[in-house]
Amino acid sequence: MKINVTYLVGRSIIFALLTFNFQLLTFNSYSQGIAINVSGDSAANSAILDVQSDTSTIYTSQGILIPRMRTAKRPASPAEGLLIYNTSTNCLEIYVGPTWQSVVCGCISVPSSSGIISGTPTVCPGQSAVLYSVPAINGATSYNWSYSGSGASIIGSTNSVIVYFSGTATSGNLTVMGTNACGNGSISSDYPITINSTAPNITGQPENPAAVCAGSGSPSFTVIATGGLTYQWQEFIISWNNVANAGVYSNVTTSTLTITNPPASMNTNKYRCIVSGTCTNTTSDGLATLSVNPVPSVTNSTTATICSGTSPNITLTSSVPSNFEWTIGTITGNITGASSGSGTTINQTLTNPSNATAGTVQYLVTPTSTTGSCTGAAFIITVTVNPTPTVTNTPLAQTICTGGNTTLVTLTSNVIGTAYAWTASPTAGITGYTAIGSNTIPIQAISNSGSTAGTVTYTIIPTANTCSGAAANYVTTVNPLPTSVTAIASPTSPVCSGSTLTLAGNATNATTWVWAGPNSFNSTLQSPTIASITATGAGTYSLTASNSCGSAIAVNTNLVTIASFGATGGTITYTDASGLNPRTTSPYSGGYTVHTFTSNGTFTPNCSGNANVAVLVVAGGGGGGAGRTPESYHGGGGGGGGLIYDASFNIATQTYTITVGTGGTNGSNGSNSIFSSLTAIGGGSGGIGDNPGNNGGSGGGAGVRNSIGGTATAGQGNNGGSGRLTPETPNYGAGGGGGAGAAGNGGGATYGGNGGNGLQYSISGTSTYYAGGGGGSTYGGGTPGTGGLGGGGNGAWGTGSQGAANTGGGGGGSDIRGGGNGFASGGSGIVIIRYPN
Repeated sequence: MKINVTYLVGRSIIFALLTFNFQLLTFNSYSQGIAINVSGDSAANSAILDVQSDTSTIYTSQGILIPRMRTAKRPASPAEGLLIYNTSTNCLEIYVGPTWQSVVCGCISVPSSSGIISGTPTVCPGQSAVLYSVPAINGATSYNWSYSGSGASIIGSTNSVIVYFSGTATSGNLTVMGTNACGNGSISSDYPITINSTAPNITGQPENPAAVCAGSGSPSFTVIATGGLTYQWQEFIISWNNVANAGVYSNVTTSTLTITNPPASMNTNKYRCIVSGTCTNTTSDGLATLSVNPVPSVTNSTTATICSGTSPNITLTSSVPSNFEWTIGTITGNITGASSGSGTTINQTLTNPSNATAGTVQYLVTPTSTTGSCTGAAFIITVTVNPTPTVTNTPLAQTICTGGNTTLVTLTSNVIGTAYAWTASPTAGITGYTAIGSNTIPIQAISNSGSTAGTVTYTIIPTANTCSGAAANYVTTVNPLPTSVTAIASPTSPVCSGSTLTLAGNATNATTWVWAGPNSFNSTLQSPTIASITATGAGTYSLTASNSCGSAIAVNTNLVTIASFGATGGTITYTDASGLNPRTTSPYSGGYTVHTFTSNGTFTPNCSGNANVAVLVVAGGGGGGAGRTPESYHGGGGGGGGLIYDASFNIATQTYTITVGTGGTNGSNGSNSIFSSLTAIGGGSGGIGDNPGNNGGSGGGAGVRNSIGGTATAGQGNNGGSGRLTPETPNYGAGGGGGAGAAGNGGGATYGGNGGNGLQYSISGTSTYYAGGGGGSTYGGGTPGTGGLGGGGNGAWGTGSQGAANTGGGGGGSDIRGGGNGFASGGSGIVIIRYPN
């Protein structure tokens, strides 16, 4: 049976007083139940009474009216299941023993306004069982919760509910309102819920910090992130592990991890940070790496030993590749040469000034690694410097005679305990020596077969404390007896009486000399001389040469004969002891012999030796100047011939060629005169017209209008005079030629210059002037210059006079406009030799 009512009443059989409108309804009664409807349908099988309201006609549908009563009239203990409508409570009630229970109540008013929602404002995607609540709403029999976002499931209809958020849930607003039979209360204020679906964002990955040296520095790693609430740093050693604030680590739960004084074992460790947000976390890339460079340590030996004057040459090494610097620590023994430095090798020459003891030098070596520039601890290397031994024997030599014994040599050194090794090196002809040995040099019988002193050189190497000193040479000289003795007397015979006899001795290895000879002669000189030897010195002379080892056999010189000096050649005359009063017959006793050459010839002495003779050599005089054209009319005087006088000229036994110079002709220079090494230069000719005088033994005089006289040969004469320059006058003159004793005079306005005087000698036995200069010419009524003493010709207004023959006088200057035939020749020269009888 079916009933159309607002509320379903279970297990109740409604007994009601019904008024049927039989015009509208059809009443059907069947065996299964009673059906009341307008359609004539039978009752449902399960219903005793099936009342169906009219819903198909134009009339209003109708319902069943439940029995009504107040609470006071309600039966206290009716049959179980009795259904009533309580007008006191407006509730449909059923009796379920032993009490009345409200099935549903009618409302009085809608629920009050909702309070403020409380709960979690931010949730994570997929978060479940999140509790939200609101204070109890007055009058609400139920609560209606709603969420504006998606993906949220609300469980419950009371003032407290549980919300499940899916993984794709979105943010939204949560609201609630109370409900009852009268309707819904007002909706609460929005409670915003944020779905925190964004993980922390790392905007800056940790970077590798600068490398540090082991045990120092404070490297740090920093992560930069947004949305992060917490940080946790991890270290990778086989696997990632959290680090704690302990040991070298600090700030492990901050954005910056600090590692203080990390050891070398942490090199290449990697670090990352887990940045956690509200719902999830983000981990850094894990690439940040700690670089800890090892601190180097020197691995060399702490000691080294060297010899003085050498270098330790220490190649520095370290536990890691490094550069090195060193300073100097303690020095003992006054060692020099050590200094601070840098590099990979200590290579300094160290010197120990001690004679006996070792010294030390401390090198404080500090390594700095090439990677990371980490500085290690200073390392001390102590270098011991042993003294270098030297041989201190003084002298390092001895001398013996051939066949004699040497002296035992005990070698000494500045260093105690020095050992010695030596080898011997002889010169040619030395025998009997010991070739090799150690320590002392023994006694040896050594012979010298040579003609000169020989030696044996012992090269000694001293060694102490493995240090070898410089080689020292000990020299034994072995003298032979004198040999190869020679004795020579010179010059060769016959020797001129009065000359010097020279005795020349020679010998090998001789140190002393003994000469003996005629007239009780003796000398200890090697090469003595006998001055002004006479006839008593004739004979032979013997020489004995000796040295400390003995004497050689005496030897004799060649036979010495003495002769009086004499010679042939030229015109021979004799003078007395005063050198005057010449004659051509027999010589004066104690006088001189004179050889005069007025032309070429020869001079031959009859003996040799230091025979000294006096020699006068005069060259031919220069010709006077003259001319036949207006430009060459005025002639200067010729210069005197060059003059050489040697009072002691050494003569050898030979024939000497004599050349006597001629006077200059036609305005030319005179010719030279020559004896042995003595050459007198011919006089210079006079100048012509405006020309200077020519150079020569003495210079020729200049022509007119020229200031330059001829230049003389040094030591043989003088310069010529100058000619008249300006203004010209009717009678101006040329310069005079120079003489051996004086320069020529210059020409003047009314005169010619005089010739310079020659020099006076009495070598021929008569006091005579030689090599005078010729006088200069003059024009018109002027006064010509006169010739100088010594054969100089006079100048003339016309042809000048010739120089005197065999005087070397210069010819006079000519001006042929005054008449005559032209040039005046210079005088010829002369050679005179004189020696004692």
